[in-house]
Amino acid sequence: MTESAATVAKRVARRAVRTLTEMRKGYLLSGDDSGLVNVWEEICVQVQLQESVFWYAYDRTVWDMIYWDVKNLPQPVLTTLWLETIPGEDWLCDQDEQVGAVPYCVEDVVEHVKGILYSMAGDWSNRRIQAYLDRR
Repeated sequence: MTESAATVAKRVARRAVRTLTEMRKGYLLSGDDSGLVNVWEEICVQVQLQESVFWYAYDRTVWDMIYWDVKNLPQPVLTTLWLETIPGEDWLCDQDEQVGAVPYCVEDVVEHVKGILYSMAGDWSNRRIQAYLDRR
């Protein structure tokens, strides 16, 4: 049985979250007094509150992590994931007849998975994140 595109996308996002939670001292940009202990928590508070001046660095880190994971997916999985993106759906709707090969764009898939990850960040909480948000 094969996994659905949504399941694969969530799995890729969860792997990136796991890596971001492992990024601790030396990677944090929020300051020692923030109470946050990893980059994932920093991203969560920025998604839930306001992007910092360092947002580009966080966003680029997330993009790169997802890119390398997505790039290594088997081509049929990548194609199926691309069809879940807005450009993929648009392409599919424009098809009048059956087509042999489905084009895909890795960058579109990365943006799609990144959206899933940021949605997760908007819902994620723990005592440190809540304490940070309560102070603001």
